[in-house]
Amino acid sequence: MYEDFKESVKKAKDKAIANGDFAKTARDRPPRIEVIKDEQEEEQDDQIPSLVYVAREKRKNYPHHFKAGALNVLLRVSSTISNSPYVLVLDCDMSANDALSLRQAMCFHLDPRLSPSLAFVQFPQKFHNISRNDIYCAELRSIFKILWKGCDGLRGPILSGTGFYIRRDALYGAKPTHTSTKEEFKSMEISELKQRFGTSNEFTASLREKSKSELSKRSGASYTVPQEAMLLASCAYESDTQWGEQVGFLYGSLVEDYFTGFHLHCRGWTSAYCDPPLRLAFLGNAPTNFHDTLMQHKRWMTGLLEVGVSKYCPLIFGMRISSWRSTLQSMCYAWLAFDALYAFPLLVYGIVPQLCFSKGVAVFPAASSSQFPIFAIVYASAMLQHLAEVIVSRRTLATWWNEQRFWMLIAVTSYLFACVNVFAKLIGVRAIDFDVTNKAVDESQIKMFDDGVFNFRGASVILLPATTLSLLNAGALARGGWRMVTESKFDELFGQLFLTCFVFAISYPVLEGIFVRRDAGRVPTRIAMWSIALSATLLYLLG
Repeated sequence: MYEDFKESVKKAKDKAIANGDFAKTARDRPPRIEVIKDEQEEEQDDQIPSLVYVAREKRKNYPHHFKAGALNVLLRVSSTISNSPYVLVLDCDMSANDALSLRQAMCFHLDPRLSPSLAFVQFPQKFHNISRNDIYCAELRSIFKILWKGCDGLRGPILSGTGFYIRRDALYGAKPTHTSTKEEFKSMEISELKQRFGTSNEFTASLREKSKSELSKRSGASYTVPQEAMLLASCAYESDTQWGEQVGFLYGSLVEDYFTGFHLHCRGWTSAYCDPPLRLAFLGNAPTNFHDTLMQHKRWMTGLLEVGVSKYCPLIFGMRISSWRSTLQSMCYAWLAFDALYAFPLLVYGIVPQLCFSKGVAVFPAASSSQFPIFAIVYASAMLQHLAEVIVSRRTLATWWNEQRFWMLIAVTSYLFACVNVFAKLIGVRAIDFDVTNKAVDESQIKMFDDGVFNFRGASVILLPATTLSLLNAGALARGGWRMVTESKFDELFGQLFLTCFVFAISYPVLEGIFVRRDAGRVPTRIAMWSIALSATLLYLLG
């Protein structure tokens, strides 16, 4: 069966090349829909899931809305081909690892207690290429092991972009009630449906019918479906409709999953979290170098902060549902939305105490002071809370250290640039770009990743704050340490000494990449030179 399928895909590709379809550019092309079938009898074909290749139309004068726009095209096209009530969404680099995930999701969707209001079942993101020493924290442990499980006790986890089974009618804007959604759409006028969903007659019919079989009986011929699907894949179809605003995956943020899930929860829908203990449901590829990881987190934080500073701020828009669970869940959404703002306090802690330490000026109470234990307890409690979460997740002390280091590095890089991007958008300076994460496999990258060595290859200006602060901290440690010894200020400056030593340990891979390493994964020379110049200037002028 697989060989027949492989051959049919090859034939479809050869046909497309012969027709010159691949000669079109990525940003200027007509729609293309290829229904891939083998040469078996129709009865046998019906037992095999259909596979349809969809390339939506793109024109330079029409916004394509990135991933959300692509998902909405797939949602419309599939309505004329299968019209299944549930949709599985997977990223292009992820694959199904357990065929039972569908059955597991349906256990939630078909539960009479949950089904009336359940919009989607979210599975955790898992990756097959994560090394034992996960230096880039690609596992996203705090999200899928802690936060999502906590949200599951409220109104459900947050939509995570991939690995979820979602109700089609929930995306169509239906209300979470015990009544039939088909009846809800049947009660609406045709003109109202077309104003909301577009002019396609086939799509309008799919809103009121249950499956492909009912569509075929009513239309009389299945061969008309692909032609109608071409209209649904056109770039102008969404004009003057509610697609992307109230229907489908919503536009307005780079994180369409978070934004769409937030609106579903605000409409009264719930979600469920399924984390099978025996076999991973889906597997994907994680970035294997530091630059790609930074760009990925910058995109996430940019999209989240976009929502946070918009009229859909979770602390305002999300509070309108009068329920204590909704309030707590809105706080979870808000925590993610404003997570990028951690960049500013960490910048302060990475600059001010170090410069003062270099000058011999104390900013914390002396070690012998009665106030010093208060600072120590607050700091230790934060570290112990994080360590407790790591232990509950059945991870090691190395995981705790990697997460501490990674969080501080991305906070002054990805988080900072996300804040700059959103601020630039708010004042109208520039639009926000969708940075596609590079997950191409490179043997040298894989080796460094498996060995737990930071790979700074390809690093751009986004790395500059981290390298500058690392050098600033190292210079302040040397200069301030000398002052402590010569001026006998150990008691006064102990707090800053501890902080500076901790930051030095955190930033050691960066310093190693600047001064020690000579391989391809070292910090690029131009970034290193700029960092040395900036840190030296700060120490000379202010330290």
